[in-house]
Amino acid sequence: MASHTATIPLSAEAATWLRKRDPQALTELPDIELVRLSAHYNAKRAFAELVRRHQGKIRGLLLRLASDRTLADDLAQEAFLRAYRGLVGFQGRARFSTWLYRIAYNVYLNHRTRVKELAALPEGFESGAPAPETSLSQSRSDLRKDLDAAISALPERYRAVVMLYYLEDVSYPEIAEILDLPLGTVKTHLHRAKKLLRQHMRGWGHRRRR
Repeated sequence: MASHTATIPLSAEAATWLRKRDPQALTELPDIELVRLSAHYNAKRAFAELVRRHQGKIRGLLLRLASDRTLADDLAQEAFLRAYRGLVGFQGRARFSTWLYRIAYNVYLNHRTRVKELAALPEGFESGAPAPETSLSQSRSDLRKDLDAAISALPERYRAVVMLYYLEDVSYPEIAEILDLPLGTVKTHLHRAKKLLRQHMRGWGHRRRR
């Protein structure tokens, strides 16, 4: 990482934080300023703030892809380590979150290649942290489980697109960049994935009433 002699310009707010090191002020800075502080001014607290902001979504993506909580944690740690090492090269042409998603997805693909895992997730996997029982009716809880199962059963090339678009609210162009796919392919994958999900969920109400 670069030293304090770097000449990368900072916003007035970021420059003020660099002088005063006010923890509250750090939380109000945009991602790009945190990247600059971390990459060019060796401000480790700035990178820690980036991790705090994005670790939940990165871990969630990896959990749904890998189907194992311990493995997802390990892959997320590797993704953030790679991101930290590559911060100097981040140009800000895409959102930091998009750049980070792509790193995480590549970490997963590299892991899958190394261990030659099958793409299909094990039966019965429930992704994500379940909501407290008090916050969901039994019917809605059952629907969430069925939907999770339906997403998990999708082919991997569709599953990643669905997760990013619907669960992480990532745009089509950003998904194309993260997954390194043509924009048209992203739209096709999403269309086919929705069709498969509808087929899976079509009889949900009937099945639950039996």
